[in-house]
Amino acid sequence: MSYNTYERMADDGDAFYRGKGPSVYDPDESSRKEAALNCCFVFAIFLVLIGTWQTVRARNLQISTTREHCTIVGRDDTNCYYDCACDTDNVCLQCPGVESTYSINTEKCDDAELLSKATQCLPRPQYRIGDVVQCFVPNCDEGTVYLGSPNQDYFAAMLCLALGGLITCFGLVYKCFQPVVSV
Repeated sequence: MSYNTYERMADDGDAFYRGKGPSVYDPDESSRKEAALNCCFVFAIFLVLIGTWQTVRARNLQISTTREHCTIVGRDDTNCYYDCACDTDNVCLQCPGVESTYSINTEKCDDAELLSKATQCLPRPQYRIGDVVQCFVPNCDEGTVYLGSPNQDYFAAMLCLALGGLITCFGLVYKCFQPVVSV
């Protein structure tokens, strides 16, 4: 009885067993898996680099600024569009929004007017004129203020670092413990 390379004899010796996967080493499949694994490692390295950059950025923000209570004294809005109403295929509508530049006064700078520009297109302005908000103020000479929180940057950094670490671990486990095929 002869067998071709894709068939193996079952334990009872009579029946043919067609395996659940290829029983012969397939170099094309191996190279595709290797390419996908390398892409995962590159993505993981990218996430770790972004996480490290976010951590340094948040730390520098904490060092170079002081937390203050700022009063919004003016707002200049710019029209923009943002993705909204996305469906399961990630096809999104473009909804009109606003990107705001805020004029802010704070006691630290003797009520000098500082500017802060929102980096996001939002459905509506985040703050109203007269709102007192927490802000982070660098040297008054810079003329800018940061309305976010370093904790937001730390959260983004830790999320990137954790995802990058997980992808790396899963990739290493897959690479180290994949079945060995002899030809």
